[in-house]
Amino acid sequence: MRPGGIHYVIGVRSGPGAYDTFDESQGNTPESRIWNTGNTAEQGLYADMLAMIIQRYTPDTLFAGINLVIEPRPKVRSIPANRSDLYKFFLENIFNIHMDEVYDFWISKIRMVDAELPIIIENFAYSTPELFPAYEFSDPYIIYSTHDYQPNEFTKAEAPFTMIYPGIYWNITFLSQQLYNAQFINETIFGKVRQFQLSTGRPVLLGEFGMLLPQNGGPEFINDVLNVCLNDGWHFAIWDWRRRSGQNWNFESFQDPDNLHWKTTLSKFHAPPVPNLISPINGGFAWVNPTFVWDSLTSFTKYDLVINNPLTLDPILVEDIENSHFTFTEFELTEGLTYTWSARSKNPGGQEQNWSDWAPLQSFYIPVPDNPETESGSRYSLKQNSPNPFNPSTIIHYYLPKQSAVKLVVYDILGREIAILVNQPQQQGSYSVTFNASHLPSGVYIYRLEVGKYSETKKLVITK
Repeated sequence: MRPGGIHYVIGVRSGPGAYDTFDESQGNTPESRIWNTGNTAEQGLYADMLAMIIQRYTPDTLFAGINLVIEPRPKVRSIPANRSDLYKFFLENIFNIHMDEVYDFWISKIRMVDAELPIIIENFAYSTPELFPAYEFSDPYIIYSTHDYQPNEFTKAEAPFTMIYPGIYWNITFLSQQLYNAQFINETIFGKVRQFQLSTGRPVLLGEFGMLLPQNGGPEFINDVLNVCLNDGWHFAIWDWRRRSGQNWNFESFQDPDNLHWKTTLSKFHAPPVPNLISPINGGFAWVNPTFVWDSLTSFTKYDLVINNPLTLDPILVEDIENSHFTFTEFELTEGLTYTWSARSKNPGGQEQNWSDWAPLQSFYIPVPDNPETESGSRYSLKQNSPNPFNPSTIIHYYLPKQSAVKLVVYDILGREIAILVNQPQQQGSYSVTFNASHLPSGVYIYRLEVGKYSETKKLVITK
């Protein structure tokens, strides 16, 4: 994450009292009582753990927040309630659990360490959006999160392409079978979340959303859920199911026709970053069929390349390049000209809002290989180094038909200056220079002779 500059949030996955806490679910340890009103001992230990996490990561500028408990289900696996007020009634009056008091206690402990760190709070019952909200807090840096896997029969089906969307599935609000489509998801599944946001102005997050396997109508389902997030201004996160080891339980590996599930997801994200142009370097040189290189971004990102010819007004555009490098072979570029080039990255959503800006233009020069004649009819000459390949030394010969200011430079394949062998005026005649490459790794390098307007370039190869 750090090389990519990606901000992160730490979430406490197996929250206290949740039945996915492994030892508790297997009966290896007693059921947690941490949520019980008055159990300040366990609640204090948990608060200390949260404070330790925050103290450890607060110095990191990429640390963006903490999720106190993911999908809290205190005390019981299920409660017979299809509204948040009924759910609270059972928790508070039957089980003596006041989640708001416990959350308030943990938030107060966190604020002793960091006064402004964003804290993500989830509602009870797997954070189901139809039971939203659980509680509201006065702290201004609280983000209210919900998770959506409705309908469960569709999103968690154990076999691919056995379910269909839109389709009829069980619904907790109506306690009956209902038709799930774009309207139902917008108005029923996320209606209470939207109502809470509009009435309080609090920030909302769809903290988990996803599908176990590709299904019929899966891209339409993904599109309908993510459109709600975009239209209401909610952030969202994809749950990729990688915890099922040994299987490709993630959108990227669904391998449905044309990867439509994953492409639909990517189309909702912002454009990828502007590529960083690597080669040819700005002001360097290249061959008539140059290879363009830029930094790679994500496996699904594609790229466009543009090459601007100084002699024409029509740029050369190469679209939808699959890799972060491209060798131009359509025709040869013209020797003796300076070109400019750029690249942009694209998510495969197909819309301009999924494309990055073009990277700043960089220039490169195509050298002239043949020796031009001087007015006297004599020729400058740069010979091939000998031996070649070599290790560690080679000799470079060149000829000057008249007194000249000479510069002989060695570059790496990216056009970076490695060594200046000659940089001074010289009389007419033949010259030889020894180049010792003992400090350089194996590879292809370039040496260039510059005399006034004349220049010539050749390759040398170091083998170790």
